[in-house]
Amino acid sequence: MAALADARLGEIPLGPDGYGEACVPVGPWALRVTVERAPGASGPSDLFGEDPADLLGRVLQWAVAPGHETVDLFLDHHLSEFAPDELAAIAGEGAPAGVEGLRAALQPIAAHFALALDGGRQLAVDLGFGADVTEVVLVVEVDGEGQPVSVDAES
Repeated sequence: MAALADARLGEIPLGPDGYGEACVPVGPWALRVTVERAPGASGPSDLFGEDPADLLGRVLQWAVAPGHETVDLFLDHHLSEFAPDELAAIAGEGAPAGVEGLRAALQPIAAHFALALDGGRQLAVDLGFGADVTEVVLVVEVDGEGQPVSVDAES
């Protein structure tokens, strides 16, 4: 079995189709990293291209900043779906009430890399309230320079 050796994350086993995944600690988060490598593509030795915790922190701060209509709708929707005890468990003790509590509870839960034959890399980061809390996540697309460019909700 092939593996992609990443300088910061270690080895990520890849199947014959070029797909692989690993769960790794990144800063304060447990992150599911998936890699989809085109046949014949050579993967970079550093998928994130910088300190992963820094990049994920930047993505998170960008996405939770008020004014993203998709994020605001996502939070409003989940606020109405969670019972008060679920909301308290997600947001944590001492968290702000309502939407702001949910906004503060968002965290990176997955990073998805697509590696092209020409060496190009696409990165999308899933944000949620933790593993298995909801089937709908926010997906932030990140450009080649590590800057977040768009956010969408996906299930």
